[in-house]
Amino acid sequence: MNTIISPEAKRAIDLAYKEHWRFRVIGQGELPKEPSYKDQWWFQPITEPEKGKDRIAALRRAGVPIKGLVIAHEAPRLLSAPKEPDSKINTSIPNLGAPSSDLASGLLMGLVLLGSLVFQALLVDPALIVVLNDDAHTWLEVMTWYEPTIS
Repeated sequence: MNTIISPEAKRAIDLAYKEHWRFRVIGQGELPKEPSYKDQWWFQPITEPEKGKDRIAALRRAGVPIKGLVIAHEAPRLLSAPKEPDSKINTSIPNLGAPSSDLASGLLMGLVLLGSLVFQALLVDPALIVVLNDDAHTWLEVMTWYEPTIS
C-alpha cells in the first residue's frame, strides 16, 4: 500500500515526537459509521476515549483536523477444531502418582495458563486511532493500551 503522508499527518507526527509519544500512520480510508470487522481487527467508532484524552487535546490545540476516533481491537479468528486421527490412539489416563504430585502438577498448569492469558491479553489490547480530516482520511494510531505512557 502506498501511503502518502499529508501535511496534517506530518504535523501530528511532529507534535508526537516533541511530546515523546509514538504516533504512526496505519492506513487511509473513511471513518466507519458503525462497528465493523476487517482483516482480523474489530473497529469501533467512538466519541471520547477513556484514555488518550491528553493526546487528542494536544492534536486539537495544534490545529490538526480530526474527523473522528476509532478503537481497534485485534480479533483473530478462533482455531478450527482438530481433525479426528486416522489411527487408534490409547486414550487411557495414566496414574500420575500421589495427591501431592497432582497438586504440584495442577499448580504448574495453572501458572502456565495464567501466563498464556497475560500474553494473549497483550496481543489483543486495543489501539486508539484518530482519523484525520485530510484529503486521504489518514488513520493515525496515537496510542495502544500496552505501551507505557509518560505523563
